[in-house]
Amino acid sequence: MKIFVLVLIAIGCGSSEPAGGRGSAAGAGRPAVTDPLGFCERARLVMTGRRACFPEDTSLKMGLAELAELVRDAPTAPPQRRRVGVTCAVMLDGMMRAEQPLLCPLDVTDAERAELAAFLGAWYGARTAPPKTGDPATDAALVDLARRRDAACACKDLACARLAGRDLDDGLASTAPAVARDAAAQMVDEVGRCRQQLANRPPD
Repeated sequence: MKIFVLVLIAIGCGSSEPAGGRGSAAGAGRPAVTDPLGFCERARLVMTGRRACFPEDTSLKMGLAELAELVRDAPTAPPQRRRVGVTCAVMLDGMMRAEQPLLCPLDVTDAERAELAAFLGAWYGARTAPPKTGDPATDAALVDLARRRDAACACKDLACARLAGRDLDDGLASTAPAVARDAAAQMVDEVGRCRQQLANRPPD
């Protein structure tokens, strides 16, 4: 996510003061997010405020353009729409985690921080249970896939997660029922989410 990295570089300079958590009076009046794309709007507002402090920073302009493109092209199907919302939420989380310039604090309330943390926590913490299909071979393959998924997601660093999830496949026969294939696809996707979370985690 190139723009995400550029934005972090842009906002990482400045005061060593911790980020404020209260937000402005305007922030206190913003409604809760009901559509995942609401996190795109939150990220846009934060980026716009930061750009007012640093109008010469082209990475912020590029970040705003990327957000506009994400919203413009967002699908209506809930799973795909949620994934777009996650992309925006990750960008917003990165801006909130970065060191904040003293004279340009983020306009984010404690409630909005908690809402963002809950949204990303649910996304990264999703774990699909292997369904029972009645076919011993299929059920065993799903249990094994869930085991490997859990091992990868238990990793504390990206190298471990990559190794644990290496050559990950569902091991299902071509005749496996749709419910098994859907569950397997979710498990493989969850490994990708765990890797994304580790990749986006700030250094200790």
